[in-house]
Amino acid sequence: MGFAEYSNYDGLGLAELVNKKEIKPIELIEAAIERIERHNPQINAVVFKAFDEARAMAKTRHSGPFAGVPMLLKDILGFKKGWQTGTAPALYRRYLRPSIQRW
Repeated sequence: MGFAEYSNYDGLGLAELVNKKEIKPIELIEAAIERIERHNPQINAVVFKAFDEARAMAKTRHSGPFAGVPMLLKDILGFKKGWQTGTAPALYRRYLRPSIQRW
């Protein structure tokens, strides 16, 4: 599927390809999703899959050094409003905003 050379680049290299319009962000998203789906059953690293949101974001123009590059958010105090988390034990719950708690 898609972009077989994905693994040959780091984030800045992928961003450069997007910036030069050699590849579209949606192609990078699909390449990342394909790899997650292939490898995640063995390593169980991606618990919350926001694939639809990633695809939607790929259709908008962003700026910055990693514009258009797919990213994963580690679930250790890396919270995003509206996304579930399983990392916050009772000790942390009092510090979290109610809008991001999902227990």
